[in-house]
Parts: sequence; structure tokens; C-alpha cells
Amino acid sequence: MSVTIHEVLIIGAGPAGLAVAARLREPTPSSVFTDAEHDRYQWIKKHSGKMNLRPRQRDAQRSKCSSTCCRNEKSPMFFHPGPRDRDGLLAFTHETGRCGECVEIANCVGKFMSKHRRKKKIARGHGVGSSSAKVALEIDERDRKDYFTPTSDIFHDYCDSVLQRYSLEDIVEQAQVASIDFGPPDEFGLHIDGAPETHVFKVVTVGGVTKYAKIVVLAIGAGGSPVMPRHLSPVEKEAACHSTQLSKQAFLSRNVKDKILARKPTTVVVVGGGLTAGQIADKCIRTGVRRVLMIMRKRLEMLFRARNGGSIPPRFYKTLQTHITSGALTIQTHTTITHQSFHPLQKTWRLETSPPIPALQTPSPSPSTTVVDYIYYATGIAPNISTLPFLSPLSEKVPVRVVGGMPCLTNDLAWAEGVPLFVAGRLAGLRIGPDCGNLEGARVGAERISWAVLERLEGERRGGCDCAAVEDREGGDEDDDRDGDEGLWRRIGSLNMYESLEGM
Repeated sequence: MSVTIHEVLIIGAGPAGLAVAARLREPTPSSVFTDAEHDRYQWIKKHSGKMNLRPRQRDAQRSKCSSTCCRNEKSPMFFHPGPRDRDGLLAFTHETGRCGECVEIANCVGKFMSKHRRKKKIARGHGVGSSSAKVALEIDERDRKDYFTPTSDIFHDYCDSVLQRYSLEDIVEQAQVASIDFGPPDEFGLHIDGAPETHVFKVVTVGGVTKYAKIVVLAIGAGGSPVMPRHLSPVEKEAACHSTQLSKQAFLSRNVKDKILARKPTTVVVVGGGLTAGQIADKCIRTGVRRVLMIMRKRLEMLFRARNGGSIPPRFYKTLQTHITSGALTIQTHTTITHQSFHPLQKTWRLETSPPIPALQTPSPSPSTTVVDYIYYATGIAPNISTLPFLSPLSEKVPVRVVGGMPCLTNDLAWAEGVPLFVAGRLAGLRIGPDCGNLEGARVGAERISWAVLERLEGERRGGCDCAAVEDREGGDEDDDRDGDEGLWRRIGSLNMYESLEGM
């Protein structure tokens, strides 16, 4: 019985996984680093299309955005997983005629237009709209950056176009990984002719399907569990949930829906102060909830000053300000829930907060007791690779140091030297930095991983070695492979880039 050993298997098909898969299949990517790397891309062009990729899972990001009614992305249009052109999302927006759906980021360099010039463009018929005086999107040739944010639909459609461009849609499989192991082929009952020393990964799904691969890329987001202030019993889950569960259930509970239809007062509490919390509060109000309370521990003004706008974009914060003015939304800063009790028959909560919340006080012995119909916990996910049970077989064989829930990876984002399990996304935060969970972090991670993957595969094709990357040529024969294409690539990649001009 023949067994297929994939060269690359990607676990997770979100933006980070898509960025890696597309980057490996792009023959002429746009460089986001140095001119030397631009030259090295010629080697990729020669050897592209020789890898079989198996991305697994997809559509989690789309369902998350639809569950919270996320209408616009936070990142500008030059942050996307497409490797061919930094303005690929902008070009896609023009191509599909959807420029009017994008939202301009005000006061950015290169996009300012005086009132006089704006009025002249409208008078000449160049503006989009009359009173709003919107300007059509165009590429700024000075720095090729476009300061607009796309809608979530545009971003997801662009990701679909990236899938189609690199023929990835047919190799995406929906599955849940049960275990990942790494070892010599004979340990798993495999026999590889010509390369007995090569180690492989054995990936087993919950459904019992086994996959083998030379290289595995882990792009599963934070990898940890939702941060919950308290454990919820099965009964309490009827009136409370974490924001990550909204993609798997109805947004409003049946109890809240019935009260809205009966025109009874409804009160919802959202715990958290980020964008997801704001989106949940906005959707609750638009679906008929009479009063929404956002509870956060830090002052919102401090968040905005510290993060130059905070985690809630200024444009969306104006929407929340409208709800605050109408009295439908109340934001309680420096407030914590000290005690909460659930009434199974009424399916409501009574909360005690510190300090007390006057807007929700009820006539009871305790002046800080509040009655709430539902609680949303938008408290995020803490990255913690130690909580991933499917990595136990690998961790037992090759343990790595974990700091703050994130593994200490190599410079190439590999699990360890000689173990080509690469990590992308938030779990690579110790190497990538604060942008690890954003689209820019996904692009940077894809660049690092793709170089290491391509170097390793090329090293195996040249003679077979079980190293994680091509070894440096320091101290070796300077004339070795100098006359071939591989020698040219090696000198550009490992030695001084000007040595490639010798003999020309």
C-alpha cells in the first residue's frame, strides 16, 4: 500500500495559513525586505510549483465577522495575505468596482485634499457622491500605500481570489487534528527509498485519518482557551457565552428574543473593552436590546491615548457614542464584577459590581445588585501552546521552552533545529513581535517560513540531509558549485551578494 508523504502540510487556513500557502506558490513575490532577497527570488521562480500543499480548515474568520457584524477591517488595504503585490487588495477593489465600499482613514499623509480641490473635483464630476465628496481610490505612487480600510466582504472575497489564483481551494480539508508526531519513517511503519535518515511528521485527525509530511506549518491563531473570569455551568451557558462561541450559536438567546418580541425591557452586559466588545454591544442595540452595559477594568480614555486610538477604531467609536447619547449604551470603566448569581427559572443574572452601577440598581437590600438577561464575555484568548493536546507526542520527544504561553522558536520560526514544524500567527509572538496576530505579522511570518521551507526542500533535492536549513558555506571550497545556478543562489543567499558578480 503506497502512502503519500506531502512536502508541506499547513494546519489552519486563516489569514496566516493562507499567507504561507500563497507565498510558497508565488514565483515572483513582492519583496518586503532587502534588494538581496529580490535577487534570491529568481531561485524561487525556477523551482516553484514543485510542492504539494495541504492546508486544513477554513472559514472561521468569515463566520466570526458575520457573527459580530464586523463591517470593516481595522488594517489599511496594504495589509493582506497576497504575496504578489502589496497593492493586490487595492487592485482587486478597483477590478471589482467596489471602491465606494471602502472607508478612508482620515488625515493620512498623501491623501489630504483641500476643500477647494475637493469642490472642483465634484464640479467636474470626478467625485463619488455629492454631499459626502468621497474620492475614488487611487494608488499613491510616492509610497504605494493606500489609506483606506476595506469591508470584511471585500477582504474575504480577496482571500477567495488568492485561493483561486494559486489553486488552493481544492486542497483545503475540514478536519480537526488529534496528534502530531515526528520521527524516522520506520517508526511509523514507512519505508522511503534513498533517504532512510529523513524524519517525517505523522498527523492524525479526530476522524482517524493519517497524513504524513516532511514539513508542517502550524497557523492556528492563539492556540489557547478563551479567557473566562469564571467557569460557566451547563445551565448558566443558557444566559452567557464567550465571544468565540457566537459563530456556533444564535447571537441572541431565546429568552432575550422572547422579551424583545413581547416589548419587555432587556438588559445585556458585555465584559471587555476591545473592538469585539464594541461590535457585540452595537449589534445588541440594533437587534432590539433596550439597554447594553459595557464593563471594563481600564479607563477608555487611557486606552485611546496609550494606543493612539485604542483597540476600537475612532470611526467605530463614533457609532458607540451615538448609542451612548441615546441612552441605549453605558460604558463603565474601572469596574469589576465582584459577585454574580444565576436564576435558572428566570434565566437572568444578578450582579454585584465594584463600584456599584447606578443605572442598573434595583430595589433590593444591596444597592449594587443588578439584573441582567445575558452576559457576553469579550475577554479574548490567551496564547498558550501548552494547552494543545495534539502537540503532546512532539513535545515529549523535543521539548521547547515556553514563555507566556508562547514557544521559544528558532529565527526561522521552527520548533527546534532539525524539527521543521513552523509556527505562524500569535504563537510566534516571541520572534515576530507585537504584530504577530495581525495581517502584517502574518506576512512577515510567511516570508520567514517560506525561505526556510524552500531552503530545506532544495537541500534534500541536492543530496538529502536532515538539517533544518542549508548549512553555511564558511570554510568550504569556494569553487564548489560556483559555475551552476545553485552556486549562484548559494552565494547570493549565504555569502556576500557582490561575489555573484565574479566571473561575469
